[in-house]
Amino acid sequence: MDSQICALDERVARLEKANRAMKVIVAVTVLAMAAMTSTPQLLANTMKKMVSLDAGTIVAQQIDLVNAKGQVAAVLGTSSNGAGLVFIDKTGKWLLALGTSQSGGTESAGLALYDGNSILPGNGVIRAAVGINSQGAGLTASNGSGNPALVSGVSADGTSSGSYAVDSNGYSRAGFGNAANGSGFFAGDSNNVTRYVAGVAPDGTAAGTVTYDATGKPQLELGGLGDGSSNGMLALDATGQDRFDAGYSSTEGGGAVVKDSSGNVIWFAP
Repeated sequence: MDSQICALDERVARLEKANRAMKVIVAVTVLAMAAMTSTPQLLANTMKKMVSLDAGTIVAQQIDLVNAKGQVAAVLGTSSNGAGLVFIDKTGKWLLALGTSQSGGTESAGLALYDGNSILPGNGVIRAAVGINSQGAGLTASNGSGNPALVSGVSADGTSSGSYAVDSNGYSRAGFGNAANGSGFFAGDSNNVTRYVAGVAPDGTAAGTVTYDATGKPQLELGGLGDGSSNGMLALDATGQDRFDAGYSSTEGGGAVVKDSSGNVIWFAP
């Protein structure tokens, strides 16, 4: 029975490691996406300088599009490293900016949507952005302060993708993703501690979940093989000692073990 539990513990530990790796992959994808979505902001800063020019002027680097009342509705222009288009509401507030940019040999394209205008009240910050470059594609949705609240990304070759939600403190609270090492999900608390992870192996041969306490230590582990030949659980105390183990395998049958704080078996069945 102990050998069965040890094998189960190792399988769940591998799943836990895979899901932690999944979180890292999602984070890397998001970092790439963050670089992409900076493109519209850079273009926006350049375009703001252009808009400060005479609205009725048409020059080689800028075209102001006006409505029937002569109000600027959009500005099309170029900069030293790209080109962009900004749409403006009737009060002169930005609605969206889109464009392309090249920096350090890397070309990017992006779109940014703003608040603080006739569509969405706010402080004039970017509330949603989409971008692409050689690393992949990404999307962010931000709160009223302009900080990311939802982030999604996919690598250029499509082998990894993921999304996660961010709270007002900038902590990742929940996310999911898929990569070469499998698919997974995680959830964290307001103290930036991961409290739950779950994952499935890429070939479907195993799946597992781990629940953590407020300090980030595992407290409950569940896992099983895809063919149903083996499954089990481990309940751990605050020191990391497994205190209750239960499992089943098609070759050894089912059983349960209770241990004391030193790991000594004090009860088992059958």
